[in-house]
Amino acid sequence: MEAQKKVFVERVGVRTEMMGYSPLAGRIIGALLLSEPPYMTFDALCEYLNASKSSISTNLHFLMKEGTGLVEYFTLPGDRKRYFKISIDNWLRHIKEMPKEFQNSNDLLGEILGYREANQLDGEFSHSIKKLLSFYEFMLDKLPSLIEEWEEKIILEK
Repeated sequence: MEAQKKVFVERVGVRTEMMGYSPLAGRIIGALLLSEPPYMTFDALCEYLNASKSSISTNLHFLMKEGTGLVEYFTLPGDRKRYFKISIDNWLRHIKEMPKEFQNSNDLLGEILGYREANQLDGEFSHSIKKLLSFYEFMLDKLPSLIEEWEEKIILEK
């Protein structure tokens, strides 16, 4: 079972690296998603991931502050250790903010396309950018209602 768990941790690391995170940040996410209980101490993360304290510290800082707040910590009364866990609420908040991210990307790509067209740059590549803009516009149109539909579904399930 432990070998399978490590395979999953590595898979999460690879997947999150594709999303712009460091491989170690992804492994931390994977370790926390698969731990039972669903939290780990700093030392346990260092040992489990066979990583240096500074690497774990840097990546935890990113995941708690600079990233999306995917990881948070808590303490227990009378215990000086910090326990790290995945923040599902922050993860959901990040997903709900995707329309803003799509809008920002859409705005920037629109400006880039305007520049390319004004300067008569490669029409074929500009056409590809138009296709990407079309996707962002489609997602901007659909995402808010999908999020609302999901929220209503969750309320009904309670």
